[in-house]
Amino acid sequence: MIMPTIFRTLSSVAFIGAFSWVSNADTLTDLMPEPALTAIAEETSGVLAKRNLDRITLYHRMRASDQFDEAAAFVLSELKSYGFDTAEIMAFPADGETMFGTQKSRLAWQVDFAELWEVEGKDAGEKRIRRLADWKARPLTLAQDSDSADVSAELVYVGKGTNATDYDGKTIAGKIVLTSSQPAAVEALALRRYGAVGILSYAANQKTAWWQLDGSLVRWGHLSSFRQEPAFAFMTSLGEARALQARLTAGETIRLHAKVVARREPGEYRIVTATIPGSDPKLAQEEIAFSCHLDHPRPGANDNASGCVAILEAARVIRGLVNDGALPAPKRTIRFFWPSEIEATLIMLNARPKLAARLKHVIHMDMVGGGPATKAVFRVSRGPKSSADISGEIAFALADFVNSHTQAYADGKATAFTLASPEGGREPLMALKEWLSVGSDHDVFASGSWNIPVTYLHDWPDRYIHTTKDVAANIDPTKLKRAAFIGAAQAAILAGLTDSDGDTLVSLMGPNIVTRTGELMAQTSKLGTDDRKAALRGHWSIEKRIRHSITSYVPNVDIGALHALQSALEQLVGNGGQSTAGTVYIHNPNLKGTMHGFGYSYLEDKLGTAATAALALPRLELGYEKAYEALNFVDGKRTVNDIHDLLVAEFGPVPFTALSDYLLALSSIKVISAR
Repeated sequence: MIMPTIFRTLSSVAFIGAFSWVSNADTLTDLMPEPALTAIAEETSGVLAKRNLDRITLYHRMRASDQFDEAAAFVLSELKSYGFDTAEIMAFPADGETMFGTQKSRLAWQVDFAELWEVEGKDAGEKRIRRLADWKARPLTLAQDSDSADVSAELVYVGKGTNATDYDGKTIAGKIVLTSSQPAAVEALALRRYGAVGILSYAANQKTAWWQLDGSLVRWGHLSSFRQEPAFAFMTSLGEARALQARLTAGETIRLHAKVVARREPGEYRIVTATIPGSDPKLAQEEIAFSCHLDHPRPGANDNASGCVAILEAARVIRGLVNDGALPAPKRTIRFFWPSEIEATLIMLNARPKLAARLKHVIHMDMVGGGPATKAVFRVSRGPKSSADISGEIAFALADFVNSHTQAYADGKATAFTLASPEGGREPLMALKEWLSVGSDHDVFASGSWNIPVTYLHDWPDRYIHTTKDVAANIDPTKLKRAAFIGAAQAAILAGLTDSDGDTLVSLMGPNIVTRTGELMAQTSKLGTDDRKAALRGHWSIEKRIRHSITSYVPNVDIGALHALQSALEQLVGNGGQSTAGTVYIHNPNLKGTMHGFGYSYLEDKLGTAATAALALPRLELGYEKAYEALNFVDGKRTVNDIHDLLVAEFGPVPFTALSDYLLALSSIKVISAR
């Protein structure tokens, strides 16, 4: 009979729970005593972090550019002032040719001058009417990777400009096209096929509930990085574009004069790094790292000066408290990185394989300071399930801790952890806890090539991302303080774990297994039989990975209670039975990285644009994430059926043929191969 079996199983689960588990809050203070948490909270300064952010937002921080280097020099000088004698800059070629795994190095981009004017008359009779763009005042008005130009031309509207029909009946040659698309999306048709001399784009930023409501925003624009012919593009606002469209529709001729002094040239990707050396001779070879990305256009306050200064503040706090004896010296090394987003991280991990091998966990911060004006929601992500480990339980426990105390503070209750800055807000953090959330450097660390567990602290949405209104005035020092606190506390805990913490980690994971099982039951109740079995198999495989990861930090721990708990829960909800046999793929050991870097797609380059577009898996809902994880799960042991189980557990139903075709395509370009 079913009911007695369920009651017996529930009884065994309750028995285990009664004698093994404590609350997350108690477990957190077991991992880090309250005096140490208090010391971190008191020392962490959102005001100081905000002051550093004010400085960084002065620079237009394009990859390998002079202004990026100035921002990097500032970070380096601050680290040295904090006592980091290990602080240094790593340099790698930005030459437009060198392949670092799956990322092709891009040329540096330097700009001296750029203006766009509306003019009247021609040649010697040309007269300036009004300025539409000025790089020195608002560098976002010039699209990245623009080349030098000095040209006057009429403006013509082409809508999206991504299809040949957008150009029907229009004279394009010798003109500047006005488009709603990113410059890179229209350059092939507008410039190369139809002979336009330049582009004026009013592309909107990422879609949120506030998308296109603010007609004054100017978005960061991009031209392709590896084109052979010169090109330029300017960016304007939706409001300005609508006014121009209305004039063109009324039959008015609009002439523009564009002058750009810019160049793509060989340079260097520079990455600031520093360490707090581990105190244990053996464990010091393992590194708990902080990451962010230092690049992005001026002002780029939340994206991502905020992450840069939050990990800089965490560095100052940990270094200072260790020196003062308020925190024990970390047994594992703690490292900090300030690269250009994604591409420099891919380059670094490929160029420094010994460094990559030492990284045990990465705490990545990208957009962690958005105040109320940005509509930002703070999130703590534990990363993809392909790299899940016990560190995620600690990250979520810290999120619960900060949520609880900041809510109590906002409610007017007494708490020792207000985590509020004197110049910031007093709202509760209300951090959301989530798993995979893609779109920054953590994707690289966690990818199957390196499989490094990550914690990703970030805001989403942010209605001003990648625009002229991502300004320092919108940044909340309180949120910077809280992000730095979470990161510093997690790093200190992970860097100090030893066998004495084993039982605490077991106690931390136990209740979470039960919680995730409840979520699994809700998920699988809506699935068909085959997908339900696949989800069960995938789920328990991930739980096993997390359980066994405890031993990577505390080798002598007894995880038997967790095994017993999972066995009891499997009796309750089922385990899905055995997966069928199938093809096993293995990674090409000489090719490391994700299929999409920054400004370059290895998949599209090697497979071809048409073949890439035809792949079904990336075109599914959450297709980018599913394709990313499909490759991550390749390990030389799992069959395609096993990978399908894991994807169903993580995302819900996935067409098996879409997965198998995708892996076959990766095999055809030697990213993976069948064993």
